[in-house]
Amino acid sequence: MGRLTTPRSTEAISAPVDLAVSINGTEYVLSVLEDMPGQRLVVFTDETNGTETPEIGRWLVLPLLKPGSTLTVDFNQATLSHHHLAPAVFTCPLSPPGNHLPMRVEAGERALVYAKN
Repeated sequence: MGRLTTPRSTEAISAPVDLAVSINGTEYVLSVLEDMPGQRLVVFTDETNGTETPEIGRWLVLPLLKPGSTLTVDFNQATLSHHHLAPAVFTCPLSPPGNHLPMRVEAGERALVYAKN
């Protein structure tokens, strides 16, 4: 799994479960990462990446559930990675290759907004 470092680093990150999500009747399977113990994270990209959202993807933090559980996935809860806030501090994981949604996800955080001083 790649990380946002210079140069890019790769390391093994646990992917204990997959998330099967149905969108408009089509099922997509996304890898769920456990970058830190107890945190389940889906790093995904979609058709807005690189233009309206960061090229590296966005995050969905999931609750810890047992495999086979169901939950409602709310893409309004998609966030930018910590790397966007403090790139010198956070070396966040990149989206796994299969975690691309072939549609526009126009929900959740999409870009940083800077206040004018």
